[in-house]
Amino acid sequence: MILAKEQRIAAAILFGIALVAWFVVAIWPSRQPVLPDPPDKQPRRSWEERKDSMRRADSIRYAQWALEREQRYDSFRLADSIRRSEWKQIRQQQYDSFRLADSLWRDSVGFRYAKHEKKDTILDLNHCDTTDLLFIRGIGRYTAIQIVQYREQLGGYYSTEQLKDERFAKLHLDTLLSHFTADPKDVQQLDVNSCSVERLQRHPYLRYNQAKAIYSLRRKQVRLQSIDELRTLPELSDDELERIAPYLSFE
Repeated sequence: MILAKEQRIAAAILFGIALVAWFVVAIWPSRQPVLPDPPDKQPRRSWEERKDSMRRADSIRYAQWALEREQRYDSFRLADSIRRSEWKQIRQQQYDSFRLADSLWRDSVGFRYAKHEKKDTILDLNHCDTTDLLFIRGIGRYTAIQIVQYREQLGGYYSTEQLKDERFAKLHLDTLLSHFTADPKDVQQLDVNSCSVERLQRHPYLRYNQAKAIYSLRRKQVRLQSIDELRTLPELSDDELERIAPYLSFE
């Protein structure tokens, strides 16, 4: 089949158009579109800056946690104080009811307490027992037990003025001092140069930090000669040294 001249020209034009289209698609380099930077993009921070930001965040979290913990503790303390006050009130009511019932029973049967009093009695605090103490007006069984137990913890009384200690503040024993005597020779002393921290702190007149300070000073100086060497310790005041002095030995 022989094409006419016009047909050959049209075919050549179509071929040329197809060749140009292929060249544009296959050979012409493709260009990627350039996107603008996001507005929130920040330059990369250094490690020190990131550590500082983490520290600030940690401090903020810790402050919040500490505040919440303190609030919880406050609520716990408030609840505990309320429970304690309620318990004390209930206990006082029960005690009052028991005491009323006991007094009514004793009145109904005609019972009378035995009188344990001798106005001219003078007792040695280091040798009397609870039975002897009951003969003093104003001293009951509980107070007598407290006096004897405190004597054992101290190692003996060196003065009747020790009945004015905090332990007996609610008992008002200072009004009964004329009924007692105390000899300092009966006091059991602690050898400072051989006692351990545990043995020293068991004494009612010494706290743990004071006993540890005395022990450390002894270790530093090998041996202590007198109580004047303890005056250099900031943990012990002059009044506390004067109070504990009769119970310390430096032999």
